[in-house]
Amino acid sequence: MLEQIIVDDFVLRQVPATLEYAQIIYDIFAEDVETFKFWMSGGVRDSVGEVLSYYEKREQNDGVRWRHAMYGIFQNDELLGEIGFSGIDLQYKTGEIGYWLKKSARGRGIIEKLLPTIEKLGFEKLGLRKIDIWCDADNIASRRHAEKNGYVLEGIQRERKLWPDGSVHSTAMFGKLKSEYKK
Repeated sequence: MLEQIIVDDFVLRQVPATLEYAQIIYDIFAEDVETFKFWMSGGVRDSVGEVLSYYEKREQNDGVRWRHAMYGIFQNDELLGEIGFSGIDLQYKTGEIGYWLKKSARGRGIIEKLLPTIEKLGFEKLGLRKIDIWCDADNIASRRHAEKNGYVLEGIQRERKLWPDGSVHSTAMFGKLKSEYKK
């Protein structure tokens, strides 16, 4: 189980795999399906049961070679989104940060505020030597989060992602080495 982390008025903790949280997450995705359908691995779930199943499977994988270390972002007990490591390779000591926010929480600087905490977890607790952030090349907000936190644009993978609507998008790849990390 992941520990709880407090950053200002935000609490980062694991989202429990319960029917209650599955319903909350399903509703968040449903209110902004046009955004989430492209970003969630496997797409937006079609039912509360599918969301619950996804979180149950993810919970089982947490701790196994640290494949996932995702935290729910809570403010006043309201789930605003998630942030953490969506992929960790302990053999190569690398991790990829992933995050999402519900529509009403965007534009408030939440991700920029929380990224240093997740980065610290990766470099200091998990012993990673490199952390990546990948985002759609056209996603200006995500690119700005990476740049403001000192991540270096390492390249653009052209036409890397095929979206469900048939459009093709490029991916911006940002990285930070442990030697570039400031405690």
